[in-house]
Amino acid sequence: MEKQKLPDTELKVMQVIWHSETPICTAAIREELQKERPWNLSALQTLLGRLVNRGFLATEKRGKSRFYDPLVKEEDYLAEDSRRYFQKWAGGSLRDLVACLYENHSVTKEELEDLKAFIEEETKG
Repeated sequence: MEKQKLPDTELKVMQVIWHSETPICTAAIREELQKERPWNLSALQTLLGRLVNRGFLATEKRGKSRFYDPLVKEEDYLAEDSRRYFQKWAGGSLRDLVACLYENHSVTKEELEDLKAFIEEETKG
């Protein structure tokens, strides 16, 4: 998929769309976003236009309303974002990432035991 990482505001808009019945109109997106904080309509329209231009959304005008459909699945975006993060911070080494987390007290011995059990379960022949 190789889509660029989304800025937080655009990701928030995508999350609303991913978790809604699609296609979804601009007014419904704004209504959902405003549950957390006020959104300026023209700013939202600008963000939606960027998402269309970057290949994240398809759009269609129906009457006076514009509707949006995701072109990228949430799980695909999150998998790509996780891969990018993993490459950036651990150089692609899972062992180095886990070691760093452990050394910085970000994971406990119990969490490492859970990870060990998961790996053993997943790698059974």
